[in-house]
Amino acid sequence: MGRVILTLPRLGETMEEAKVTEWLVVIGAVYARGDVLLEVETDKTVVEVPALAAGTLLKQLVAPGDMVELDAPIAEVEQEGDVSVAGPEPTAPIPTADMPAPTKPAPTPPSAPRDASGRIAASPAARAEARRRGVSLSGMSGSGRRGRITADDVGGDDDGTVVLIHGLFDNSTGWRGLPQRLARRGLACITLDLPGHGTDTTSADTFDQAAALLADRLPIGPLHLVGHSLGAALAARLATRIGARARSLTLFAPAGLGAAISADFLTGMAQASSAEALKTVLALLDGGPMSDAAIAQQLPQHLAGLAVRSRLAEAVARDGRQQIDATADIAAAPCPVTVVFGTADRILDWRDVAHLPAETRIHLIPNAGHLPHLVRPDLAAALIAPRHDPAETA
Repeated sequence: MGRVILTLPRLGETMEEAKVTEWLVVIGAVYARGDVLLEVETDKTVVEVPALAAGTLLKQLVAPGDMVELDAPIAEVEQEGDVSVAGPEPTAPIPTADMPAPTKPAPTPPSAPRDASGRIAASPAARAEARRRGVSLSGMSGSGRRGRITADDVGGDDDGTVVLIHGLFDNSTGWRGLPQRLARRGLACITLDLPGHGTDTTSADTFDQAAALLADRLPIGPLHLVGHSLGAALAARLATRIGARARSLTLFAPAGLGAAISADFLTGMAQASSAEALKTVLALLDGGPMSDAAIAQQLPQHLAGLAVRSRLAEAVARDGRQQIDATADIAAAPCPVTVVFGTADRILDWRDVAHLPAETRIHLIPNAGHLPHLVRPDLAAALIAPRHDPAETA
């Protein structure tokens, strides 16, 4: 057990602050991981802030009606599990008699920016990059908002290749304009089809088989792995396989965080044999309107190889219950992890983010469904390969 200061997480694309509407846990109360601590309002939408670890609420540092800035302290808690406390940042050696005196005073190194709690102000990606490189954030100047240190400030040796892995019953064209947005950031990008999806002619009857087939298609060198839904769970598995080659892991509406999944969607996709039926099921994704002409064009591709895709679907989910667990792979990922969920997702429950490791960077998009990367494509592109931290630059 140890005392920890909780800060306000990012809950929306342009969020800089939020208004506290209500505390749902009283001072002195014991709460479990996943319990909702408080509700805040951002962009006129009330969003729940869940506990990412079990603990006891010691102090409420903000009150209903308060406007709270991003990453500002909101509560003091006693939290279960190992709690590491950062020691003092390393300082320059103290001159001794054996060291020659400088001919003139050495310039004072810049002081790293600090947040309201006195902690060095740095993005999660910057902290992860600093740990990977074994360098200290002390003395670095930041180029992000309010002087925040970004991963670009820490530095990097190469950009790596972005690998996009789509979800069940989709194909690599489902990313739409995301590869082009990444190209504008100077990032190399490839898309992979799941077994039996799109142009792929192989088949996988289990999650492990699908992961093995995808692993054989990965390019060499450092990679930024990106996945959606089932593709996100597979991306997490691949990150654990390739080790240090994984530079970042970005997961949109990932499967495998909890048990529940929409049986209506999975059954509907497996049984849809007409344009009308397919359109009805696809509407559950809340990805925007689709014309009848687009559905009619998509139907032949949907029907081709449907039996192969349905077998994989049955292996990963049955009777509205997921048969895979991605949380262990995410916890073991050797790189920064970002998870993005829409709070109106009708396929998976966004509240399953409470099962993620505490260091996971979580973005909740109000009113978005199961395709948050299509609803907020610019945000999606900005969150991928966070070493660049485009969303943090002023």
